[in-house]
Amino acid sequence: MFFTFIQFLQAQQSDFKTIDFTKAEYLAERYKGEELTNLPILAHHLTYTLDTDVERFRAIYYWVCHNIKGEYGLMQKNNRKRQKLKDHPAILHAWNHQFKRQVFKKLINDKETLCTGYAYLIKELSRLAGLECKIVNGYGLDGSMKSKNLDIPNHSWNAIKLQGKWYLCDATWSSGFTDVTTELFEFDYDNSFFLMKPSIFIKTHQPVDETWTLLPEK
Repeated sequence: MFFTFIQFLQAQQSDFKTIDFTKAEYLAERYKGEELTNLPILAHHLTYTLDTDVERFRAIYYWVCHNIKGEYGLMQKNNRKRQKLKDHPAILHAWNHQFKRQVFKKLINDKETLCTGYAYLIKELSRLAGLECKIVNGYGLDGSMKSKNLDIPNHSWNAIKLQGKWYLCDATWSSGFTDVTTELFEFDYDNSFFLMKPSIFIKTHQPVDETWTLLPEK
């Protein structure tokens, strides 16, 4: 187990510095604006001409980050409700189930979503392309925020398996930002959250299951 985690620690974007992502990104641009009503077809279009798993994942990740908007109103609604229900686990569970349906409906119909929708779409398109991908739930930390100050997990992201190693990424934080004064989303791609080094990722992303820090055991 110790050696497995050491391997995880080395899993970062620089492992693929010899890979040219130009073709993967071209495909993502070529199919920009495609609808989400047929995910198998979308996954096929994005990946079938690419040679390696990391290129296939790059096309998927790049497409999601350039086509899916964050939905500030839904996020605020969910945060308020989850805080209100934090001491009532059964009711909170029912709310989460109901709210997921709203999130996925908004994702499919309007291509707008929360972190849950981003993580789901990355996982599903990866699965359809033959890649092993997980959704990781935990705490997204901004500035001075600490997970110990949060009552319940507030964020989701992905772990993707490439060449026998697990890597971390966050399409939500890569895609752009919401102007809180206008509540309008702005695409502003940040590549740093694509296969980020675990020792850096942990500074802003703390998973509920510590296995998914991909750091060596203490």
